[in-house]
Amino acid sequence: MDRRVKTLYFLMLVSAIALSLAAHFFVVFPFDLKITHELQEEKNPVFVLVMQGVSAIGEIRIGILLAGAVSAFYMIRHRLLEACFILVTLSSFMLIALIKVLVARPRPPYFLLDPADTFQLINQYSFPSGHVLFFVVFFGFIAYLAWLHQTGRARITLITACGALILLIGPSRIYLGAHWASDVLGSYIIGVLWLSFIILGYHLVSYQRITGFKED
Repeated sequence: MDRRVKTLYFLMLVSAIALSLAAHFFVVFPFDLKITHELQEEKNPVFVLVMQGVSAIGEIRIGILLAGAVSAFYMIRHRLLEACFILVTLSSFMLIALIKVLVARPRPPYFLLDPADTFQLINQYSFPSGHVLFFVVFFGFIAYLAWLHQTGRARITLITACGALILLIGPSRIYLGAHWASDVLGSYIIGVLWLSFIILGYHLVSYQRITGFKED
């Protein structure tokens, strides 16, 4: 691996740890309040609809259904490895739960937890944003597979759509009052790191399969 890439990953890891510790000790930062205020001033109905729509996709049940559907699509196309690693992206939910409990940062005061929420113990906490982290890992991996295996318009369309969802989910969580900007920032960093591990695992297994076939 290139030395500059290693340095970048190291800086991201340090940033993720530092943000997690800061979120544990501080309920909110001044820039959180400023960003939340500026975003929530926007009242354009199209903007509101986009924020609500994008955020709705990140619910855990919908995330599991999406991963299952995309995995099934790859299985139909006889891409078993890709299908399995699509399901591996769901490991992000376990990572989210672990970090939320460890950091234990309260939600913004105007966030209302659903009394019927099955995961109240976890979802009462704010850092990191589960929606953002899942989007980065799941849609990031789909975009990566598109870059590897698709060509032409299909590649451009998939990567653009996934990139747009990843970019929009962060502001949507702040706008809807579910998270602070620092929660979202930490989620993007942690998400990229987790996505990198999954991509590395995907390539290691791919390499072992190729070399195994050659030996046979």
